[in-house]
Amino acid sequence: MSTRPRGPLPGALPMALLGALLGALLLLAGCTAPDAPPPADPADPAEAAQLADFRRLAYGAARPASSRDHLAKWEQPLRVALVDVASEGDREAARLHLQDLAALTGLAVGEAAPQTANLLVFFAADPFEAARRHRGLYAHRIADARSFDSQLAGMAPDSTCFGFLWGGWPNGRGIDFGIVFLRTDRGERTVKGCLVQQTTQVLGLMHDLDPEADSIFSDSGRDVDLTEGDRLMVRLLYDARLKPGMGWAETEPLARAALRDLKRGRS
Repeated sequence: MSTRPRGPLPGALPMALLGALLGALLLLAGCTAPDAPPPADPADPAEAAQLADFRRLAYGAARPASSRDHLAKWEQPLRVALVDVASEGDREAARLHLQDLAALTGLAVGEAAPQTANLLVFFAADPFEAARRHRGLYAHRIADARSFDSQLAGMAPDSTCFGFLWGGWPNGRGIDFGIVFLRTDRGERTVKGCLVQQTTQVLGLMHDLDPEADSIFSDSGRDVDLTEGDRLMVRLLYDARLKPGMGWAETEPLARAALRDLKRGRS
């Protein structure tokens, strides 16, 4: 998950060249060599860039270690609690965005009480104080309190939003719990941008794109709504062919096929 403000697109993945050896006439045997294999689809730079963005968002910028090379996504309904919402305008903006995410993912998304929610969204002028004050709502998910406290302490004091995810995606199970903290003392635009970014990243696209990217996943602050490219990334993650726990080598051909179907309007 990101902390705003801060910055993290890899280039297109290199394509292997197919070597096609044209057989010569075998005079002594009196036969010809088999036909060469059909050429591969021509490289599409736009598709390659979109797949690179998806890999960056779902797996991170660096080549993942084998223990972290796992796709994460929800496979159960989201029960969302909006805690200490600053205004009715913020509440309505959150509800509209959650409805949008439900349509993009196919997940059931509804509001719940904090005690029964599996996604807690906290609004606070001081998100770190809110993390301490509301710890009782999520403490049951913290396996290592010292490590969790260290992560909080290591964040920039002026971070505008941050979040944490729990679940069993390395073992093929989905995300099952998340918390998001949004700072409310930086103006309405910052609150909305953080709300949209963090509640979208908590779906499993938990990493950032570069600051110059035209995307809510950039920490530039230019975008406060999902762009068309962002919406494509969410729909791609929630294509039924992509499963929690998949490594990138397994995900890539499925994501490529799903991306083509989405762009052709078949998914």
